[in-house]
Amino acid sequence: MAKTFIALDAEFYWDRDLHELHKAMDPKSQRHAVAVKKVMAAAVFQFTIDEDGRVSTGEIGSWSERDWGSEKGVVRKIFDYLRAHENKPIVTFGGLAVDVPVLLLAGISHGLRLPPQLVDQPGRRGPRPHLDLALQLKGGGRTWTHLSQLLLRMGVPFDLVAAKSTVPRPASDGAWQNVRDHVELDCLLLAIAKIGWLAAQGTNGLSLETAIMTLVEGFLRRRPDHKLAAGLQSYANELHGRIAVGLANAA
Repeated sequence: MAKTFIALDAEFYWDRDLHELHKAMDPKSQRHAVAVKKVMAAAVFQFTIDEDGRVSTGEIGSWSERDWGSEKGVVRKIFDYLRAHENKPIVTFGGLAVDVPVLLLAGISHGLRLPPQLVDQPGRRGPRPHLDLALQLKGGGRTWTHLSQLLLRMGVPFDLVAAKSTVPRPASDGAWQNVRDHVELDCLLLAIAKIGWLAAQGTNGLSLETAIMTLVEGFLRRRPDHKLAAGLQSYANELHGRIAVGLANAA
């Protein structure tokens, strides 16, 4: 049976006013507190793996304050989207530590009902609605792996991985476009990492390089205007070459 995942990523900024209020109560408080982060943008990227290990891509969606006016507007759109796809699990990287708490705080602050994938369900049985890949990689050990480290180890080009670094709060339309490109690319990179995890777990028929190529090309079909489209196409071409060499060697 085919399984569809939703790669989810969000971008945050430090709310200066909230931080100052925290400092007024506790002068020793640090900027690192999750409670002073606010959501400025988010994106999703759907991808599917069928029973034969074939990968296909689906929708890309993104929302930002530029288009929806405020954190409340952005988070409402994210929640509505996930609710419309409640049967599909979301995938994050470190989401249980940051993304989910910030989204939860936003939901509480603005009176927004959480989608099923983010609702706390003590004692729940059955498939998990949220998969934190960072936690899956850690397993029972103590070592955490950064997504960028994993991607570089998988052979993803440095320029694509380096683009993962955080982006500042935009001050112009062009800068907001950069945020959209950034958060959507993060979802693609997360999907690539998840495919690597599934291949390592022995998913039947799943060919890693072919699957990654499918993800990249599917992303480019939907976002041909992405600022890193040339780099993504170069990566897809490189994967084509690797696959062709592998087939020739096997012949």
